[in-house]
Amino acid sequence: MLNVLISGVGGQGLLTLSRILGQAALSKGFKTYIAETHGMSQRGGSVSVFLRIGEDVMAPLPPEDDVNLHISMELIEAVRYSITHNERTVVVVNNKVIRPSLPGVRIPSIDDMLEALKKSTRNLYVTDASDASLRLGSTIGANIVMLGFVTYLLDKSSILSKDLVLGKVLELGSRELNARLFEAGYLDATGKVTQETIDYLVNVMKNAGSG
Repeated sequence: MLNVLISGVGGQGLLTLSRILGQAALSKGFKTYIAETHGMSQRGGSVSVFLRIGEDVMAPLPPEDDVNLHISMELIEAVRYSITHNERTVVVVNNKVIRPSLPGVRIPSIDDMLEALKKSTRNLYVTDASDASLRLGSTIGANIVMLGFVTYLLDKSSILSKDLVLGKVLELGSRELNARLFEAGYLDATGKVTQETIDYLVNVMKNAGSG
């Protein structure tokens, strides 16, 4: 089975992202569990969602250090949840920093955060989803750009097809804009994702045991 962690802060569309992936997995016939486990989803609060996809899912939360795919909408939250990584966890992170609302809180530099993530896994992918969304005319579409990137991974590893996930995205409305956001993320992934990463995800599903 595939254990997915989605992290970020409230207002970034994490729950929409997780719902689309979950609906696509259910449409393919997979058992699927979604669990919002930390934080609160109001704007600015830390949010994490676990999504488990597979034939033998029995519980909503994966074992510790058994996250196969970490999708993070924000760098601080990506580092916060790097404790869930193992050396092969596929990490897709939006190159975006949202400063904590508490005054006087010091945060590491972007370079330091990226270096910490590189130490936590050998499958790290950084994408400028927020910038891409703005270029395409949306202030709130970074989650759809991220979804496009992640769909490339799932499509090439024969877990969820591009057409299936895109169909769920288009059900949101604003079809032309959302299609462009999705395609931007998918295209970005085509130039970055290695065959080693795809092979890992294929093996995760092939070797899935009981949940």
